[in-house]
Amino acid sequence: MATPTARSRQGRRKPENLLKLNQSPTVGRSAAVNHLNRKLDELEATAKHPALKAFLPQNSLAWIAEYLKFALTPRYPFPSYAGTGHTGLYQLTPSAESGKVKIAIAGDWGTGTDESEKIASLMSATEPDLTVHLGDVYYVGGESEIAENCFGRSVRGYAGVTWPHGSQGSFALNGNHEMYANGKPYFTTFLSSLGMKNQRGGQITSFFCLEAGAWRIIALDTGYNSVGVPILSQIPGINSIPAVGGDCHLEKTLIDWLAKVVRPKDNIKPTLLLSHHQYYTAFKDRSCTKPAKQLVEFFDDQETVWIWGHEHRLGVYDKFQMDGGITAYGRCVGHGGMPVDLGTPNTKKAPLVFYDPREHPLDNGAMVGENGFVTVTIQGDLLTLEYRDIANRQLLVESFRPGNSGTLQYDFEDPSGILKRM
Repeated sequence: MATPTARSRQGRRKPENLLKLNQSPTVGRSAAVNHLNRKLDELEATAKHPALKAFLPQNSLAWIAEYLKFALTPRYPFPSYAGTGHTGLYQLTPSAESGKVKIAIAGDWGTGTDESEKIASLMSATEPDLTVHLGDVYYVGGESEIAENCFGRSVRGYAGVTWPHGSQGSFALNGNHEMYANGKPYFTTFLSSLGMKNQRGGQITSFFCLEAGAWRIIALDTGYNSVGVPILSQIPGINSIPAVGGDCHLEKTLIDWLAKVVRPKDNIKPTLLLSHHQYYTAFKDRSCTKPAKQLVEFFDDQETVWIWGHEHRLGVYDKFQMDGGITAYGRCVGHGGMPVDLGTPNTKKAPLVFYDPREHPLDNGAMVGENGFVTVTIQGDLLTLEYRDIANRQLLVESFRPGNSGTLQYDFEDPSGILKRM
């Protein structure tokens, strides 16, 4: 998520001195948190799920309150596969009847809203072999938020929503919001419930590789280094300073695992990459090119498909290479559970081909776009992406096959005509 959001009434005036911690860091932080929590106590839940409008950018009290609880605590150590008995390589088994593997994917889903519950239901209805969350449990991926927004438990006054699992398992990527709580609840609580079915220990860490048919799927952790210096990294302008704001670079542990365990250069296969943050964008958000540059040593002469979240929208791009990074067909699917962002794209930034221009009003008059998800189906050397919205309308179907010399052959069907073609 690019902008802090929160569960509060629209138009509530923000306390101007909350972030001016003019006492000791501990005392100042505690005072701010206590003040915000008293304000939030006034907003007791009266509905089954929090309203989508609670997560609009103008409502920031709850996000600030949760963020400040963890702002001065240390970051959770980055876990690896060393000593676990696992390599992070997993084989997906095709259906005996169809010969296909199906994966349902959603990004920025963990809000506990009616919308996230509907998307979870639609994902389950596709009967996937696997599900993957691209990251961001709101507000900060804390224990109570994971319990309510992912495990379906009522902790904070709302009925919970449960993340769907496939017949062979489920995985979750790390987002910037999980790192606002410094990663511990994500790494220790959420991941322990995931992984391949019947696998002891759950999902071991935030990166992994799935083998399915002729394709390889590599999940990356761009969230761990996305947050930067506590508090300062949330101030616009200041957070653009390299030493202050996060750059989403991949940990050395992950790069070493790619080189020594996955070994893409020694066993070349068509590859689908998954991450939370975008490699590039045609919208107002900034591009995160550092991971793409780190991947050049593995995919410098190969085209890839790359699915990400973070931006709360659906966007489909032509193949593109930016700032010396790899060549990728980028797909943004960060529209799983948050209010979907509107905006006019700038195709000079990146070659956007399709996006969803639809909008509808919330009960406070705010205009938002349509939530949705994507399914990935692999049969032999054919990879198919099918995009559906919250009304279960089929928006777009894409197909990829390996071509010559590391290229990909691409085709699409636009059955609804709903998406805007650039």
